[in-house]
Amino acid sequence: MAYNGLMDHNKLVLAQAFGSEAEADLAKSMLESAGIDSMIQADTAGGMRDHLAWSGFGFKVLVRDEDAATAREVLNPPESQLVLVQAFGTQAEADLAQGAVLEAGIVATIQDGSATGWRPDVARSGSGFRLLVRKEDAAAAREVLNLNPPTEPTH
Repeated sequence: MAYNGLMDHNKLVLAQAFGSEAEADLAKSMLESAGIDSMIQADTAGGMRDHLAWSGFGFKVLVRDEDAATAREVLNPPESQLVLVQAFGTQAEADLAQGAVLEAGIVATIQDGSATGWRPDVARSGSGFRLLVRKEDAAAAREVLNLNPPTEPTH
């Protein structure tokens, strides 16, 4: 675990775990923008074996105990604060779009249309995959997708 000198290890709690270091770095940046100190913990054997983090709990973003509730709210806004940016027919298309938006520094989530409890304000007929972002990021996310439309990689 990297120690940045600002955090007391005895009072650190998990804000959220991520499947990739890039996602954890983005979350850490979001927290820093909100004035919350954080750090990333992952067992990657000194960066030589990233798959170790994937097989465990992933890349953990830790915050002070007293900042935990606010940090979780920053990282996971209530669904009422999320808006639909674009709908996709396949998970792969949605994943590519999410990657482009994340690369631009915008947090996005994919919601599966076949999932139970689907939001009626976002739903459309049939299943599919929807890319959701915070309301304040919607215009920027749409711009990223218009400038960089997601395409399937060629082999």
